[in-house]
Amino acid sequence: MAKAKRPAKKRKNYKKKKKLTAYQIRRRVKFSLLIIGLLGCIVTGILEYTGRIDILVSLGLRDMPAEGEELSVHFIDVGQGSCTLLLSDGKSMLIDSGEAQYSSRVIKYLKRKGIKKLDCVLITHPHTDHMGGMADIISKTGAARIIMPRVDPQYTPTTPTYENFLRTIKSKGLKIDEAKDESFTLGKTRIALYTSPYKGENLNNNSVIVRAENGTNTFLITGDCENEEEQLLIDKGVDLSAKVLCVAHHGSSSASSADMLDRVLPRYAVISCGEGNSYGHPHDVTLTRLNKYADYIYRTDKDGTVVFISDGKGLSVRTSS
Repeated sequence: MAKAKRPAKKRKNYKKKKKLTAYQIRRRVKFSLLIIGLLGCIVTGILEYTGRIDILVSLGLRDMPAEGEELSVHFIDVGQGSCTLLLSDGKSMLIDSGEAQYSSRVIKYLKRKGIKKLDCVLITHPHTDHMGGMADIISKTGAARIIMPRVDPQYTPTTPTYENFLRTIKSKGLKIDEAKDESFTLGKTRIALYTSPYKGENLNNNSVIVRAENGTNTFLITGDCENEEEQLLIDKGVDLSAKVLCVAHHGSSSASSADMLDRVLPRYAVISCGEGNSYGHPHDVTLTRLNKYADYIYRTDKDGTVVFISDGKGLSVRTSS
């Protein structure tokens, strides 16, 4: 009997998979990363729009706003001069005053802030655009402590403004503490004073430097410190780092050297100067240098009084313009 033939097996048709080339793999990876990045941007944008996150704050490119007030620093508009008020936990410190013609403006400002007596007054150096109004301010407001740098007797000012200041101090039964390198507490803020080793007739280079620290927020007030004093301070090894810099000498080209700014590394810069002043402050070369460091530059001639609010972590700024 003949055997039945087995049905022939169907041969499976396997398609051989082609291997991806290196170029194709790179293209797919790039496409996948692009999609992931796009989705990430969309999600981040939605979260930032709804207030869930602030991407610039998260990346450290912008300060988060202050939610409270442990320290406020007021760069008061006094024209072509300088005047800075620090308020911290009920304590007050006034650094310079501007010319005598602005004393009433400063006194009104202090009254609006509820200051009946200043806890500390500091004059960075005895030029009238920094201490011209101080006699009137102290006479009408009072001060618990007055600090001023010692000046070589041969360079001591003999101006009527300076003499009037000394008479006022004497008539009020007050004394002047000679500035020295020291640290003290102002409310919830640490204050450091740096004196200048400079010896010479340029009183700008005798400026007392003030560094205020409240948590992660730091401020540096530099008076009329010029390049020579800047280098002396750098050589001295003091801590000049600050988030907010009050630019020296109203933005003059004789200050704010690259070496100094390398030590400060400011995110914010404030220039106290008068509108249309005859000195041309701030000078273009200084603004060019500052723009390489600071993300934000404020000017009292354009922005009016500039106020920073710190809660130890966050930092807010407002202007009167």
